Amino acid sequence: MVSRLDRLFRVLASMPGVRQDLASALIRGRLAPALRMARTVARRADSRAEKIVSRRYRYVWICNPKVASRSIKSALRSVTPDAEVFEGMSIGEVFAVRPDARRYYSFAFVRHPYTRALSSYAFSHERAEEASQMRRKKQNGYLFKDRYGWSEIAGFEEYCGWLATRYGSDAFADRHYLSQHLHIRLEDGRLPTFVGRFENLDQDFERVVRDLGLPKLKLPVLHTMAGWRPGPAELQAARAAMSERLTEDNKALLRARYAEDFEVGGYTP
Repeated sequence: MVSRLDRLFRVLASMPGVRQDLASALIRGRLAPALRMARTVARRADSRAEKIVSRRYRYVWICNPKVASRSIKSALRSVTPDAEVFEGMSIGEVFAVRPDARRYYSFAFVRHPYTRALSSYAFSHERAEEASQMRRKKQNGYLFKDRYGWSEIAGFEEYCGWLATRYGSDAFADRHYLSQHLHIRLEDGRLPTFVGRFENLDQDFERVVRDLGLPKLKLPVLHTMAGWRPGPAELQAARAAMSERLTEDNKALLRARYAEDFEVGGYTP
């Protein structure tokens, strides 16, 4: 296994821009930013979100964070409690342990890159607030506390700009903002048997249930503002807030950053 130090040296050798940034920080005596920069680029892209494999129903579910993953996991576990849950493993690592699963029905769900970015941003600030209240951490952006450039980020516009930098790229990405196609692609690069969409979640999940012959079930509402079910006025206010953050500049940054996710999900800007 490649150590973080080995990975750091490899990145510095292959990415001149990172090497120049680090050298400049060290020459100027900016040791704290240099250390944070080194920690960021020593990471590998985190595509090790949960997977569930059922031998009984012959399926593989590939988790895509920020796309109703808790609800889907809860529903699957309720009707296939004997299924295996794999944590901290890529899909290739799962197939190495369960090679028979390569022939199973695989499925995953994707979400419009705009709203997924909003969700990821909101979640990071929610966790930051929780941590601050518990006096464990005080800096903004709890999930990205070791990510170079994040400490200066205050709003969604700055978040989109950071995603467009080399330090917010997929090369070092946390699972919450890693490109979705990198989460869901199989080890040979193919897409799963079925790719559903968050915007059509109930109907697409019903299709998976039918395809697999699972007992009929409904997706629970989990981690959506404590099960909050908005009325028309609340929906209108939420859409207005979303539109305010999704400026043309922010959308352009997200389109460039997640271009392949737009294509895989069949989304339009």
